[in-house]
Amino acid sequence: MRLKTYFVESVEEAMLRALGEFGDEAMLVHSKRTSAETRHLGDYEVVFASPHVVPAGSPPAAPPPPFPEAAFIERPARKKPEQATVAMARPLQSSATAAEVGGRVRRELRALARMMDAPPSEEISRPEEIRRVLDQLYSFLAEREVQSRHIWDLTRQVGIDLMRGAASLDPARSSARIDELLVSGLAPSPTPIKDHLQIVALIGPPGAGKTTTVAKLAVREGLAKGRPLQVLDLDDQRIGGGDQLQTICALLGVPYQRLNGPEALVEVLGRARTPGLVLIDTPGLSPQDSTELAVMGLGLGASAAIERHLVLPCTLRFAELTRFWNTFRVCHPTHLLLTRADESLCFGPAWSLAKMTSLPLSWMATGRRIPESLVTATPEILVDLLNSGYSSIEQKRAISLPEGGRSAISSAASVSHLSARSLVSQ
Repeated sequence: MRLKTYFVESVEEAMLRALGEFGDEAMLVHSKRTSAETRHLGDYEVVFASPHVVPAGSPPAAPPPPFPEAAFIERPARKKPEQATVAMARPLQSSATAAEVGGRVRRELRALARMMDAPPSEEISRPEEIRRVLDQLYSFLAEREVQSRHIWDLTRQVGIDLMRGAASLDPARSSARIDELLVSGLAPSPTPIKDHLQIVALIGPPGAGKTTTVAKLAVREGLAKGRPLQVLDLDDQRIGGGDQLQTICALLGVPYQRLNGPEALVEVLGRARTPGLVLIDTPGLSPQDSTELAVMGLGLGASAAIERHLVLPCTLRFAELTRFWNTFRVCHPTHLLLTRADESLCFGPAWSLAKMTSLPLSWMATGRRIPESLVTATPEILVDLLNSGYSSIEQKRAISLPEGGRSAISSAASVSHLSARSLVSQ
């Protein structure tokens, strides 16, 4: 017989780990709360046994994939408490205190006896089905390129829910629980503030789709809602970089102003009307543009009212998304705006980035059409994309416009044709 001791945060976690290591042969020997000397290792000390004996000299069996033991023990290390100085003489407890302690112990023993006499939970009595559900969940998320540490967190939580009976093995109900965990793992979408001056700056790498998204937002959030609108252009890095946006603004009848740098923002924003919308297009910067990034961060940080939306394509891999996130952290992004959703085959990297950064989602670009190819992004929409791909939101991308904004769509028709011909980036 083989014995193994687990120091864990809960007995359910130990059961899940023993199930992954020993399989159906795992037997619970005993469990107890850890002492003061071992409290830094975990809240509980749980011992499991397996009747399988490993022959002497044979290598230890590797834990069955895809649930390595590390997946269930990644947690912040506890600091071992310092040894307390014990006094040479201590007063004895009063009889009343001793009676209270004795009563509490008897109640806990009776509760433990009831637990041991009760029939086992249906979920716990079918460990092979739990293992099957977790295997399928791991494969599902891995195929969609969700990051390993996020897969481990999700499978661990689902496994604990199944062991506790808080989740069902029924496919429909278990899928609903997984979707709930995927949605709750993302920052909630911010609630728009009415009668408020909204200043939106789009930052990101070259070719991410910032300029086209500014045009879409000008129609969708400005003209269609009858808000005072102004477009500011900081893109002076490219030859003719602002010509496309200036042409679009001229077709829409939107005020356009090109600035020579972020330092000129303070004066211009001081004249903005309230309530209204100010859209700021910025140059595409790469990790090598450290000086420009620092200047951009200082300029956009001059006003706390500026929303800094990090614009990134859904088509990038997680390593590339993380690289750009680290690059633009100097600009202190406040929102995540995803583009090229219609071109992406999997959305696990985008979900993992939103999970890692805790940035709320703002909008999502789904094509080149202005302004139809823009939807309000929510955690629920991103989870739909993760599960079913772009087809899941194809029917949800229609934009609801107030009656006063219908004319903006007709004005944007020529802009949509122009963007399809001449705009290089989505």
